[in-house]
Amino acid sequence: MLFVAPLLLASTLSLAGVQDPVYLATFDNEQQEIKTRISFHHALLSDERNGILLQLSNQDVLRLQSKGIKLTPADALWHSKVKKMQEQHVSQSVQTSGIPGFACYATVEETLASVEQLTQQYPDITQWVDIGDSWQKINGGSGYDLKVLKIGNKNLDNPPVLFIQSALHAREYATAGLTLDFAKMLLNDAKTNPDIAWILERHQIHILFQSNPDGRKIAEAGYLQRKNHNENHCPSGNVGVDLNRNYSFGWNTVEGGSSGQACQATYRGKSGASEPEVAAIEDYIRKLYPDVRGTNDDDAAPSDTQGLYLDIHSYSRLILWPWGNIDKPAPNQAGLESLGKKLAYFNNYLPQQSIGLYATDGTSDSLAYGELGIAHITFELGTDFFQSCDYYQETLKPDNLKALLYAAKVVEAPYLLTQGPDIESIEVVGSVGGNIEVKVSVTEERFSKLNGDLVADNIATVKYSLNEYPSAGNTRLATFLDGNADAKTENVIATFNQSDLIDGKITLYFQGKDITGQVGPVSAFNLDASLPTLRATATCEGAKCEFKAGNKFGGYSYLWQFADNSYNEEQFTAVMPQLGENKVTYQLTNKFGTTQSIEINAQVQELIKPEANFSEACEIYVCNFDAGLSSDLDGSQLTYEWTIDADVVSELGKFEHDFIQDGTYAVELKVMDEHGQTATKQSEVVFTANTTPPVVVAPKPDVTDPEAKNSGGLLNFLTLTLLGLFVLRRKKLKL
Repeated sequence: MLFVAPLLLASTLSLAGVQDPVYLATFDNEQQEIKTRISFHHALLSDERNGILLQLSNQDVLRLQSKGIKLTPADALWHSKVKKMQEQHVSQSVQTSGIPGFACYATVEETLASVEQLTQQYPDITQWVDIGDSWQKINGGSGYDLKVLKIGNKNLDNPPVLFIQSALHAREYATAGLTLDFAKMLLNDAKTNPDIAWILERHQIHILFQSNPDGRKIAEAGYLQRKNHNENHCPSGNVGVDLNRNYSFGWNTVEGGSSGQACQATYRGKSGASEPEVAAIEDYIRKLYPDVRGTNDDDAAPSDTQGLYLDIHSYSRLILWPWGNIDKPAPNQAGLESLGKKLAYFNNYLPQQSIGLYATDGTSDSLAYGELGIAHITFELGTDFFQSCDYYQETLKPDNLKALLYAAKVVEAPYLLTQGPDIESIEVVGSVGGNIEVKVSVTEERFSKLNGDLVADNIATVKYSLNEYPSAGNTRLATFLDGNADAKTENVIATFNQSDLIDGKITLYFQGKDITGQVGPVSAFNLDASLPTLRATATCEGAKCEFKAGNKFGGYSYLWQFADNSYNEEQFTAVMPQLGENKVTYQLTNKFGTTQSIEINAQVQELIKPEANFSEACEIYVCNFDAGLSSDLDGSQLTYEWTIDADVVSELGKFEHDFIQDGTYAVELKVMDEHGQTATKQSEVVFTANTTPPVVVAPKPDVTDPEAKNSGGLLNFLTLTLLGLFVLRRKKLKL
């Protein structure tokens, strides 16, 4: 289809009856900008080199100016950007799936169909649960079911649960894309990624991909729609209710924390949880998590509280934690901050409390943390509401999948586990005397430092277990590589015997503890000491065969055993001693000392005779002969026999011979390969006298002096005679 994204100057410009102007906001410092992004996220349009574009009501303008933020009218700049974006988003290719112009993001229907397919592919560890209906479905429109995918062990009683919701604000394209990709990763890699395997065995992950499906359909047409599609509110303009101002706990309790005007972007609805989408989420969450926090703002949840609630939004590259409605730290501040900064380590976002220039109310963290005491984190992904697919695939997706996986690891006690050490890396050292050694790096310093440091303590111990998740009775202590536990980052060695392997394989679980007694999350590692099915080939041309190992992974050593020789290369050429079958043993050994061998047959169909040839270079009567021109296509060495006039004179590849006198000489080279096959080459070397001596011109004598004339003639005669005799004796002609 030919697609032009409408981008109609934001929903409040084209869809709304309110024509709020656009301003360029500039800031004195980064924190002022971040707090503006948080409090005025609803007004955010785009990032500029020197600030951000905001669409603001007169009241918003006054509030920002009171904080010292400079606002410059920018309607013309925004109109120009919209025109440019429209031109950029014209697609001439036929797009068969995805949001028009953004093929990497599934539509609402495609999301639901894709998850349905996952449940059919992985029925043992998935459930597809209908938790309610969208506003349009309830009110006679097309509408959608609100459905949660449950991933993990179905037989667990009160398991730790990670709940994730995305696309609560409709225009935030990347959010549902990320959660769908996270679900696919969990399910597709469950059997190969040891961390995912134990997470799904002990925890459950519940994902609501499309939290606002009606609003999302508006946004899929290219509109910057934020709210749901409740047509009872501002039906001719900015339709709907802001679902992230509609949660019942703390609803409409903060002055300016939401709007009571139906056409505003932060309209909170007529009452708390008035919208069916929010009501369905609240009902599901209250059944999922118990209320573990007291009624007062200063009441902390127990530090070992299970469960974690993530709300995935975009954009601004932020990781946020409660409170957002009170300008003071939450009672579980230490745990929330460590959780936020550990997650921000993976995506390099700025981590901080979610309070902005002004407080907000009726948000999802009010339900999760405010009411129930469950740890809550808001992600603000990326750099745009309509995030480009290139940026999503190359940066946003890989970085944030790591963050989500970490969240799934700590859900058993997120306030505590994130304050303990993290396993940073695991690698096999090798095998010594039947024992396999694994090096592990453990650290208290793996957190984002973009907004201050966490307190990091020295590492005290690292425990590990074999083939079972760590428990009181199955762990061993790793030894510190330098012999001392005196640093915030340490390298340790875990050792086990090859007899601990099961079919050549083992899963290792590691967990660090610091000097305060706080443990961190478990990290698992699959070690496969088994060998793959051995494969090797022998391809022969005559008796010369090329041998290739079919196993070309790292860390292997090779041994090819012949009857009287051996080779250690992965690929090499060798000459077989005979026609027919030539048995060769191929042995493969890995770094764990595991060895396996097979026998292969180098089949020689024919023997190729050698070819004899040589060159000679003569000076006077001395010639140098070289058999280097001889060849053997299926041999590695030749033996030589040189005869001159039937006499054997040398068995070398190169030799020198002095013929002494004129004559014609028969020279023959005989070569023989290692299979006894021979070939010969004959030639003649002829030496004859030169009957035309060179003319030597001497200085002319003075003819007026008879004595000089006679002596000069005699001298010339003697000179020519001697030269002629010398030439006749030594001159060689080679025929």
